[in-house]
Amino acid sequence: MSFTQYMLAFYGADGVYPMGFTGAQINFATQLYKCRMPEGQTFEGDSHDREAVRDLILSLNEEFVI
Repeated sequence: MSFTQYMLAFYGADGVYPMGFTGAQINFATQLYKCRMPEGQTFEGDSHDREAVRDLILSLNEEFVI
């Protein structure tokens, strides 16, 4: 299972916590999250990364609401 599929299983329209995230949102936020990671920290695709990417998507959505 890819990280995007993992995220969709939790936060997609039919996820455990349905927040309506799309694959495009997840992919963008994941790449941004990886770019912002401190040197020496690695992306594991685990629950910590899942929650951090979720929070980043929510933050980006708040920032760009018109």
